Amino acid sequence: MEALDILEKRIDALTRVLGPVQDSEAGEGVVDALCSAHALLGEATTGSVPLQQCVKRSSELEKYLDPNFLEEQQQVRSKEVYLHAVAPELHTQAEQLERIRQLEPALGAEYFRSIPAECLDQLKGITQNNGEYAQQSELIEESLVLAMKRYGEIQAGLLSSLDAMSDRLDQVEERMEQRKRAELSKDVPPKD
Repeated sequence: MEALDILEKRIDALTRVLGPVQDSEAGEGVVDALCSAHALLGEATTGSVPLQQCVKRSSELEKYLDPNFLEEQQQVRSKEVYLHAVAPELHTQAEQLERIRQLEPALGAEYFRSIPAECLDQLKGITQNNGEYAQQSELIEESLVLAMKRYGEIQAGLLSSLDAMSDRLDQVEERMEQRKRAELSKDVPPKD
């Protein structure tokens, strides 16, 4: 149906450019002309394998000439970028699924089916608590990392302050030694 729509649009465009169509009774119809052109193309390409292959691949050419083709490629690219962004999460979920498949025989065991309802509620509570503990431990880990970074910054600041203080002390000691030398040289009478 798309090919017919395209042909109708082309005919409308040609009609606008060339003017109205003459009486259809006087001449050959558009459909008849199209069929005869198709038959002539078939006869012309008979015996020529490369031409027949080109005609067979004409639908690919129309696909590439479609203005929406570029948008389709961009959509594929955006989906690819999305998949790359979600790939680590998908990988971890696949690992968890594989782990569940490995544990399936033990999880489907009969002794799990005969657990009383009160114990199941307790197990659910323990599972939820474990999830909360995991979140809390992640928060604690993050705060520890931040504290260690801050400690490193403070340590670096202290080391730079100590270096600056050591340099000042060296300068003060040097000045004191210069003063002592100057005082000693004043106290000693010059030899004539």
